[in-house]
Amino acid sequence: MALVSAAGCVSGESGDNGDGDSAGKGGAASGNGGTIGAGSGGVMSTGGNGTGGSAGSSGGSGGTTGGGAGVGGALPTGGGAGIGGALAAGSSGIGGSVSGAGGAGSGGTSGGAAGSGGTGGSGGTSMGGMSAGGTGGGPEPCVNVEPPPDPTWPGATCDNWATETSECGAAWFAEYCDVSCGRCVPEGGAGSGGSGGATAPDCSGEGLPNVTGGDGYATRYWDCCQPHCAQFDGHRCGQDGVSNAGNQQSACSGGQSFACYDEAPRAVSECLSYGHFAKANPNCGGCYRIQFTGEGEHNANDPGSKLIKGKQMIVKVTNTGGDVGGNQFDLMIPGGGVGQFNACSNQWGTNDLGAQYGGFLTECTGSHAAKKECVRQECMKIPAGKARDGCIWFVDWFQVADNPKFTSQSTSCPF
Repeated sequence: MALVSAAGCVSGESGDNGDGDSAGKGGAASGNGGTIGAGSGGVMSTGGNGTGGSAGSSGGSGGTTGGGAGVGGALPTGGGAGIGGALAAGSSGIGGSVSGAGGAGSGGTSGGAAGSGGTGGSGGTSMGGMSAGGTGGGPEPCVNVEPPPDPTWPGATCDNWATETSECGAAWFAEYCDVSCGRCVPEGGAGSGGSGGATAPDCSGEGLPNVTGGDGYATRYWDCCQPHCAQFDGHRCGQDGVSNAGNQQSACSGGQSFACYDEAPRAVSECLSYGHFAKANPNCGGCYRIQFTGEGEHNANDPGSKLIKGKQMIVKVTNTGGDVGGNQFDLMIPGGGVGQFNACSNQWGTNDLGAQYGGFLTECTGSHAAKKECVRQECMKIPAGKARDGCIWFVDWFQVADNPKFTSQSTSCPF
């Protein structure tokens, strides 16, 4: 009986090991004359300079002609600057208010000046938004702020933290890596977790039934051994993985009976695939429909798990294993790790099969895109045909999802 890889305890890794968060100043203005009347804001003649503002309660209507500057009164014309008053064409200032007696406004008036304003009492001196549209209290930009350097992990990026640890949910990490942790989406739709802006497909148009029960998660393995259920259904293959094996003893027990390559997963559509799996207490030949939730079992922000949200598989029970949990489906995926037993080195003539638990993906590093490309290259070590195709399926359809969560229900077998 072939046992399969399943739960381990390496955080952030996958596969079968299960790795597998004022009053106006008043007074006369210098220049060509002009006086400031109490309560009127002060009149300024051409070229005049004054401290402006009124001593009255009305706040004044501001200076008139010329480029004078004052604290308080509005400057209807010219290129003058004032603090508080409304600004005329071409003028700039801080926090203009509507011209008039002591006006309070939410921005400048004429000339395009704008701001958050402030109230203008006698002389109106509040500091508000800037001119030409102003700066309001908008949302913080959606960017990755890198955490402090970790001397034990030099060169780690936000993508590394998000995809290889569970720190996105930790309190100390709440101010860091918002994009990679999926807390927001920046302008332009750049994706989180290094997924290059990709999103899960819209599966609503495929007519798939919604699966609501049976919470679980999927690991992966491919040990090349004759599956347990082959004892009953006879589906076992020779070393080529294609022809029916005359020998009934598993290659993991010294025999010549291997898993058949047609048990590798395959896509039916963008949102539906077929596959085979091992489970605890197997009901050999039984089928289940599973629907992925968009979260990883050991890393909720796993980008691959997000990208298969809503996708479904129909999977058939072919194997069992003492290391498979009750809510765990161990999917047969070539390159997914040999687990407890290894007939692949014998069948394929190589020991370069990735991590024992988790396979090729567990030894690939970097961004999500980098991991996909790494696994794709590793898949070339598997013999061409359905086995290699199943490994490539893991890259393209399954998005190298690392122990994704799902809901499940029993269903009839279409294959």
